[in-house]
Amino acid sequence: MSNNMKQPPPRREKKEKQKQSKLSLFMILMVVALSIMVWHYHNTITAPPPMPNIDMEEWWGPYPIDMELDKSIRPYTIEFEDVIVNDLKERLLHSRPFTSSLENSGFKYGFNTRFLTRVLDFWKNSNIRERERFLNKYNHFMTKIQGLDIHFIHVRPKASSDIAVVPLLLIHSWPVSIREFYELIPLLTTQQTGKDFVFEVIVPSLPGFGFSQAPTREGLNRLKISAILHNLMQHIGFEKYYIQGGDFGQAIGSVMATAFPDNVLGIHTNMPVVNHNPSNIFLVNIFDVYLPSLLDPEFKGCTYNLKSHSHLLLENAGYLQSQVIKPDTLGIALAESPAGLAAYILEKFAYLNNTENQMASDGGLLKKFSLTQLLDNVMIYWMTNSFTTSMRVYNEYIHETDEIDRIPTDVPTWGIKFKEELCTPDRLLKKKYKNYLQSTVVEDVGHFPAIEHPQILADDIYNAVAAFRLFHGKKQPQSNTQPETKKTPESEIKKTKEPEAKKTVYDFKVKDIKGNEVSLEIYRGKVLIIVNVASQCGYTDTHYTQLNKLYEKYAERGLRILAFPCNQFGGQEPGSLNEIVEFTRKRNVEFDVFEKIEVNGENTHPLWEFLKKVQGGTFGDFIKWNFSKFIVDRNGVPVERFGPNVSPFDLEPYLAKYW
Repeated sequence: MSNNMKQPPPRREKKEKQKQSKLSLFMILMVVALSIMVWHYHNTITAPPPMPNIDMEEWWGPYPIDMELDKSIRPYTIEFEDVIVNDLKERLLHSRPFTSSLENSGFKYGFNTRFLTRVLDFWKNSNIRERERFLNKYNHFMTKIQGLDIHFIHVRPKASSDIAVVPLLLIHSWPVSIREFYELIPLLTTQQTGKDFVFEVIVPSLPGFGFSQAPTREGLNRLKISAILHNLMQHIGFEKYYIQGGDFGQAIGSVMATAFPDNVLGIHTNMPVVNHNPSNIFLVNIFDVYLPSLLDPEFKGCTYNLKSHSHLLLENAGYLQSQVIKPDTLGIALAESPAGLAAYILEKFAYLNNTENQMASDGGLLKKFSLTQLLDNVMIYWMTNSFTTSMRVYNEYIHETDEIDRIPTDVPTWGIKFKEELCTPDRLLKKKYKNYLQSTVVEDVGHFPAIEHPQILADDIYNAVAAFRLFHGKKQPQSNTQPETKKTPESEIKKTKEPEAKKTVYDFKVKDIKGNEVSLEIYRGKVLIIVNVASQCGYTDTHYTQLNKLYEKYAERGLRILAFPCNQFGGQEPGSLNEIVEFTRKRNVEFDVFEKIEVNGENTHPLWEFLKKVQGGTFGDFIKWNFSKFIVDRNGVPVERFGPNVSPFDLEPYLAKYW
């Protein structure tokens, strides 16, 4: 046979090559398509979404909105009414006989009724007035924030003048209350050896918890609670502050660090987890089940994963479903029975503290807690009838999106990880908290460390804030570094140099309401309130009235008020200068009113550019509405800034610092 006959026909060879080429092309297209799908899926899960809008003035109280609302900070005393105390005693005295627990079952079937009888006997014989006095050992206050009465404890330290006093916001969780921090507060307000600072502590009752008013409508989720707490801190007078919290307190603190990174100086948490983020939770479980060797060493035995905690979730997560789906139904039952309320709350102290406690006759409660501590907390819920409204946070939480949790934050963060507590490995925490500085590992259980381990927790908070202070210090320009110099275009020289030359308000000239040029030098040595005003705003009546009264009260001490009409917000100052003059005349305005100006945008008046630069706002330097207020000290330096929601009368304690 000839060689030619042994070779495949050219046509067949060509077809084979075409087939292979098509297959290769198909495989390439499949790989490209798969890559696009993986890339899209990865971006969908891991790419940070935009920051959600936050309405800092959203109203949560009953309608109609009261524009004359008293927003002053009022001293508050915890008082349990006689009728409620007597009713509690009667209900405890006449509780129905309980179904006997099974022999040697401990807490396996729920709260052991034999131990519950002991708890209720202790409660019946306790001196409730003595507990009332104990709860009043710290200074309590009440103030209106976004339509709600918000209660808080405020404890100032005793410190020498050379010691820095830093504000610390403590955020409680559920089913605890402000009582959670009573053993911790004195440790934080006492200076530690080797530390050059001490804490000024603020402990609010969350809305709907304890002594704080509950919202009247749905939707008060973590982001919106964060707005209330941030407004509270600014209302008290703290533009920047630190945060500590665990569990739900951590969830809120994390949102605050993400939403207000220019105000939160650092966050310390005893439950360092990444909330809601599906990609991180997925990775944790993959590591735990298939690649345990890749887990961080500190992660072993302290996990946020299904494998290690499946028994805990199956046995103890039923209450979460009830509180998410039907909190009000459960609340009706518990509001009728102090015995039921005590059993329901204290069961969580037993299980969340240590899962090994379920076979103990007392649920292991008396290992770490006293009955007095436990019942103080239960009593706050009972006396305020706030248990139903407190449980609603779970319903709001489960219906949130994960947007805010997927946005990284640069706020420095520090965690303390207790044995068997839920937590996330550091490598995943750093995806959310870009400056996650450290995890302290404690070989002891502790879901409620402020009560169980107050000294350990206080020491760790001090160490964390010392690191935060060092972190911020390192962010300052170093004297031995020379920044790169760039040539400034001639057209920009005047624009860049002029604001830098202005050091005080005395460097500016303005026009009064009649168009006459006025140098602010005439106010040298006076304390000033500078405010943008409008004639048709919802705040107009309150602010004009109160500004007038402030001027009448403090003019002799050197207070001067400079009001600048502005039509940039809702078109609420549309009148001509003559119409504004007539408006102020009818209101008997005694303070100084100037020509209409713009406070934002390209035509911003230079004075207001200066004010905004020196006292930046929460969401940038821009003025967000009518009646934004600046206090200027006797040296002409802007020292305080307040939003439209802060009434002029609320400025009195801040003005007092500058007389």
